[in-house]
This record gives sequence, C-alpha cells and structure tokens, in this order.
Amino acid sequence: MKKILDYRYCFVCGKDSDIGLKLDFEPTETGARTSYTPGEEFQGFQGVVHGGIVCALLDEVMWKAINGQTGAVTMTAKMDVKFKKPVPVGTRLLVEGSVTGRKRNVYEAESTVCDAEGKILAQATGLFIEIGEDKKAALMETLS
Repeated sequence: MKKILDYRYCFVCGKDSDIGLKLDFEPTETGARTSYTPGEEFQGFQGVVHGGIVCALLDEVMWKAINGQTGAVTMTAKMDVKFKKPVPVGTRLLVEGSVTGRKRNVYEAESTVCDAEGKILAQATGLFIEIGEDKKAALMETLS
C-alpha cells in the first residue's frame, strides 16, 4: 500500500475547499475507506442525501483505492451506480472501495456506501484511466 494522495481543493477530500466534505481516507488491504455523516445541506429530498453527493463518495473512494494500492493517478472514464435504498442525512455512512482489475493503463474498481449496520445503500463499479507521465508530473505538484 502506498500513501493515498489528496488534492487540496477536491470537493470530497480537499482541506482547502470552502464548500467540500473534507473527508480523510485510509488504506485497506484491497483499497480505501472513509466514514461520513452528511448534513441537511446535502439533501436532494427531505431527509435524503442528494444522489450527486452519493456518486461523489463512490467515485472518490474508488480513485483512492486505486491510488493507494498502485500509486496510479487516474481519471474516471466510466461509473455505473446502483441506488439500493435512500441514503439518510444525519446518519453515519461507511464508504469503501477496492481495486478489482487492471488491463494496461485501465483500472477497474468497485465501491459501496453502507449504513452503520452494514446494509448497502448504494454501490458502484468504475473504469479509471491512468494519465500520461507528462500530465502526471504536472499534477503531482498539486497533490499531497
């Protein structure tokens, strides 16, 4: 496992984002995880977290899983999301992602958002493309 990178203005993990979630991610044996309790400001409907916020969590933990396991810096190419149950505001969520495959510079990953009892509320699979070395070098200067 490698150190998981952060971009300081990232909406999900950036510590310098005024409107972001400022989440901390930790590596796991197969990927990465975090926990989060969404507030009312992220509602789509009363008491339910907006689907876009849920998608951002699923996407970010997959990216963190790939980066933490391989050191690769990627961009999301495709993401398939399944919303299984409404994600309630004010409830602690467990967000986990893992790397499931790699073909050359394309990584496959999966992620889940679960409630505190472990029930899956949303899940995703994704394809991530590793960026070129020239772009990676420039980007690495902005990551910590």
